Amino acid sequence: MAQVSIPPDRVRDPFQRNLPGIEVGRDGSRTPMQWDDSRFAGFSEVEPWLPLADDFREYNTLKQRSDPSSIYHLYRRLIALRRSRSALLRGSYRPVHADGDLLLFFREQGSERLLVALNFGMGAGVAKFPDELAGTLLLSSHLDRRGEEVRGGIKLRPEEGVVIEIAGKA
Repeated sequence: MAQVSIPPDRVRDPFQRNLPGIEVGRDGSRTPMQWDDSRFAGFSEVEPWLPLADDFREYNTLKQRSDPSSIYHLYRRLIALRRSRSALLRGSYRPVHADGDLLLFFREQGSERLLVALNFGMGAGVAKFPDELAGTLLLSSHLDRRGEEVRGGIKLRPEEGVVIEIAGKA
């Protein structure tokens, strides 16, 4: 769901009502949940007090659930991964030096070691680490790289994040 432009006559946020015209109200992020593509997006049987986004028929929970590459399925996979890995539940956090728009860190618990690599940039990036550091990619934010073997570094697409299970000691 995106920020929705609220016409002046439908503004409800007190701050925006007291300072009209500067568009700093919170109403645009408080629009009705877009559950499906029915008349009022499955939120209500009558017109909601804030308007729906114009694209609610394309962007709604029902469509996200049927698209295996959607943000809905990414969140479900992230939640399942967190529940299944003690390093993500209770593990320590250890940052790793990275250049540019990359953020790298380990989560470790007992013998379980996970490396999280995030590319916040709009261009591709490469997270480099010693060749001794190897593992298997558990999850990509694009939901398409599971099982990929990793050694000495990983190429990340724009705005991609990955979780890698590190094998052995390093």
